[in-house]
Amino acid sequence: MVFRMRLSTKMILLFSIVMAVATALFSSFTVQSSLDGATKFTATRFSNMSTSIQLDIEQNIGMMRMTLDTLKGNASFMSALNQFIRDDSEEQKMKVAARKAALQQLYQSPLVDQYYCVAFFNQGGQFFSSSMEKIDQSLNTQELLNLMADEPQEYLLSPFHDVLTLRKTFRVYGLVQPVQHHGNLLGYLAVLNEYSSLEHVMNFVDNSEEILVQVFFDDGSLFYSSTGTSEPFPLDMPVDEMICWTNSQTQTTYDVLHSHIDSLGLHLYLAQDGIIAAIGNNGIRMAVIRRALLIEFPALILITLFSLSLTKSIRRLTKKLQKTPFHSILLSDSTELQTLNQTVTSSTDHEIHMLELAYNHMMLRLWESAVNELNLREGTLQAQLSALQTQINPHFIYNTLNIISAKSMESGNLEIIEICDQFASMLRYSTDTRSRTATIQEEIENVRNYLLLAKARYEENLEFIIDVPDGLHDISVPKLTLQPLVENALTHGFDGKNILRRLSIIGTLTAEKLILTIRDNGTGFSDEMLESLHQYIEQIDAGMVSIEKSGGHIGLINTCLRLHYYSKGKMRISIHNDHGAVITLTMPV
Repeated sequence: MVFRMRLSTKMILLFSIVMAVATALFSSFTVQSSLDGATKFTATRFSNMSTSIQLDIEQNIGMMRMTLDTLKGNASFMSALNQFIRDDSEEQKMKVAARKAALQQLYQSPLVDQYYCVAFFNQGGQFFSSSMEKIDQSLNTQELLNLMADEPQEYLLSPFHDVLTLRKTFRVYGLVQPVQHHGNLLGYLAVLNEYSSLEHVMNFVDNSEEILVQVFFDDGSLFYSSTGTSEPFPLDMPVDEMICWTNSQTQTTYDVLHSHIDSLGLHLYLAQDGIIAAIGNNGIRMAVIRRALLIEFPALILITLFSLSLTKSIRRLTKKLQKTPFHSILLSDSTELQTLNQTVTSSTDHEIHMLELAYNHMMLRLWESAVNELNLREGTLQAQLSALQTQINPHFIYNTLNIISAKSMESGNLEIIEICDQFASMLRYSTDTRSRTATIQEEIENVRNYLLLAKARYEENLEFIIDVPDGLHDISVPKLTLQPLVENALTHGFDGKNILRRLSIIGTLTAEKLILTIRDNGTGFSDEMLESLHQYIEQIDAGMVSIEKSGGHIGLINTCLRLHYYSKGKMRISIHNDHGAVITLTMPV
């Protein structure tokens, strides 16, 4: 069973499908663009926070380093420190004095006051601190040495419980540098600060409740965590790039930005639970879907109304076609046809309206053809009789001319005899239907007879020249090619003026082409007529066969058409003015 569907329904379905697909594609593109934008925004946001945190940590450690460098650059402090280490007397009066002098330098330094404490210690157990009132007298400096590397170099201490004072549970971190005097290692200076001061880095985090900040040493030990716990972020994670990372133990997914502080050997991680980004992405998708639906429903209503409006003329034309009595068109009268030919479509629907007009025209032509068919049967006998008459008339004319010639010969009027012979030759040439073509020689002879007859009329007011090479006389052309052109020149070329008419027919051979030029000394073609003739000739050369010509110079157009069809476009006619009209025929030899 063939499923039939109205054009309006098809258009509604087609436009709806196109609209749905376009909306889906646009929504998909919008969602992806929004998600990419959100991802880039998050990456930029994390990058800015990471940069600020790095600068804060570097500045914090840099201030510690500057404090230690300032103390080591203090000659009085270094001299007292050296005396404190070198005094090995029993009374150790020098050691006590040196210790007091070193402590006095510590107390006088404005940089030391901003830290939890600044301490000195060495392998020999010698020790003093800027916070001596908190000192645990049973302190074993080996506990501090164990926190450091074996090599005597600057070392950043990871947060640890304070081993210097009685507050063993108090967490601190710091920077340790070796102290040398004249190439000898005296011990180590340490700047310690409260671990809680690292919470300052969270000031650069825009949402501390959602974002996790962790800092690790290159060996993987934890330096700082905003939650107090440690997530095992890999140290080889790509740097300065947002990565989706999953904890294999807890199956928790994080969006992580990893940065490396090269100057301190620290790895900085800013992480956000992946659920937060997923919730944001789902919100973006739902917002786009809601907007798409808000667009889709009104669009469907507009598509329906638009499709019905577009097909209104088609529906009316369909009903009109269904009412057309094709089975009885031969019997329909003109009144019924006029009713059917009334337009039912709107002129705003140009194509459908033109289709209806073409249909109306076709119906009229069909009715006219039917009427003509009936009349044709009645005219068949009359046509046969007319054909017999056309066979009789030429013989009657020849007999009449013979009688005139005989009478002229009796009276001795040779000029009339010559005129009758010329006219008889032209008549015989034009009525000979055995061939539709002739040679150039035959055409020239026919034109000469025509001009001789015209000479008899115009007498001394007509002069003509015919100069065509004898070797080209055998070239074939359509019969009656030249005579209409010459007749056109004499009839229209002089605008009725009684002047000496000069006409020439010149034939030349150029590049294997025969060129015949017909020239007169008349008024020539007007600009409007010349333009019109050029347009008709261009249409003929372009192969346009249906050309309706009205006005003068019909012989020119007919000759151009006949030459075009006969030679399949190889013969051409050109027209211009040059002290009169000039017609040029170009044809292959």
